[in-house]
Amino acid sequence: MKAYRITILVLIFLCFGFTIINKTKVKISPKSEVTINGKSNVNSFQCKYNSNYLEDEILVTTFKNNETKITLSNAKIAIKSKGFDCKNKMITKDFKTILKADDYDNINIELKELDINNNYLMTKLNIEIAGKSKEYVIPMAFNEKNSNVKGTLRLNIKDFNLKCPKKIFGLIEVNDNIDINFNLFLQY
Repeated sequence: MKAYRITILVLIFLCFGFTIINKTKVKISPKSEVTINGKSNVNSFQCKYNSNYLEDEILVTTFKNNETKITLSNAKIAIKSKGFDCKNKMITKDFKTILKADDYDNINIELKELDINNNYLMTKLNIEIAGKSKEYVIPMAFNEKNSNVKGTLRLNIKDFNLKCPKKIFGLIEVNDNIDINFNLFLQY
């Protein structure tokens, strides 16, 4: 049944002018870094992801649909919701509560499309946090020599129906906007 769906997908892409470029196995190296930066009305915080959780290898199929655009299939990354450390037990606990880590094991990221312009990429991706999805288009820098991709995604946690905790009877409030910084090293 799965082979049947893949065949139909390939035929649809071919009918609309897409050309299959290739299928590539991709793994994100443990030397990669993902950090989340946030602020409150009192302080700022940074939570770093334990990149040892990024062990899964994925098989990505790429389709070229014009000179600069590439459509991706199966380019999905699952980030463990409990894989973040904020260097402070209470902040780490609050952050995992915000992500609803006890109910949702993963933050899912799916790369959908790349628009290549020199060493910069405009990337269309879908992010799912706590069961809610939102699509973003973000710029990324790509260094082909060392297979490195860097970028920052700014998002509002309210887009995912998440709420920041208020501390000390509401005197300390966390800003709803956070920055996700990533510096990924890819292995093919």
